[in-house]
Amino acid sequence: MVVVDYMSIAFITSIPIILAALGELVVERSGRVNLGVEGMMAFSASISVAVSTLTGSPLIGLIAGGLAGVILSTVYTLTVIGLKLDQIVVGLIISLAGLGLADLISSTGYRVGYNIPHGSTLHNTLIVITIVLPPILWLILYRTPQGVELRAVGYDEHVARERGLRVDLIRAVTVTIGGLTAGIAGAYMALVLYNGRYFSGITGGWGWLAIGSVILGYWHPIGVAVAAYTIGVLLTTKPLLTSELGLPPTLVTITPYIAVIIALTLVTIISRRKPSLIPPKPL
Repeated sequence: MVVVDYMSIAFITSIPIILAALGELVVERSGRVNLGVEGMMAFSASISVAVSTLTGSPLIGLIAGGLAGVILSTVYTLTVIGLKLDQIVVGLIISLAGLGLADLISSTGYRVGYNIPHGSTLHNTLIVITIVLPPILWLILYRTPQGVELRAVGYDEHVARERGLRVDLIRAVTVTIGGLTAGIAGAYMALVLYNGRYFSGITGGWGWLAIGSVILGYWHPIGVAVAAYTIGVLLTTKPLLTSELGLPPTLVTITPYIAVIIALTLVTIISRRKPSLIPPKPL
């Protein structure tokens, strides 16, 4: 029963990582990388708390958080896809700007809002969405013409343009989806995991863990969800590492990040030795 409880808690904890990772997966499948996930999550967390405070509704706060992520994703779309600026630089700028804006908004007094209670209808709905999203995304990517087109754009942009695909539009849509999921993920952290509270550093690097989950999951919806959940397990069992194994708290705090770095290193080594393990080509 203890194991089952920990598995359940780990899933609830990993929901924001899963959501943000699946959104980033869609972006990367289109041939772009958005390193602004961390900032998007923080900005959305702050917005969700502020809006839930002003309206008295955690649902509206959650929606506002998702829209906040979309707003920052629009900046990425205009600069990277529209103006053809460097995606890495823009992503890092968005990440830093999102963190700064989040703290700025909270500094006006919006630090405590209305939370989404565990077991509530809204919370259960978010759980169901997180469970069904990976298989639905798999069906879209691998069993629909739109999914094949999206993967084709990511695989070879020039050939996709020659075939008449609207590359920039497809990428703009994927970036918007990524922003929406990152926004909902950030709002979930504030309204659910931290009971309607925002504080500086609330995301704690989880946006970067989401990006790492995309690689660990081999750019596949099911694999990404499993990788993100595994990270959630590590985050959930951190207290046990201190109480049961006697590890220093500082070391315990960085354990999930060390594990991800090691895993990413192994994935890189394996993929270089076996070219067949490159991300799957479109059909």
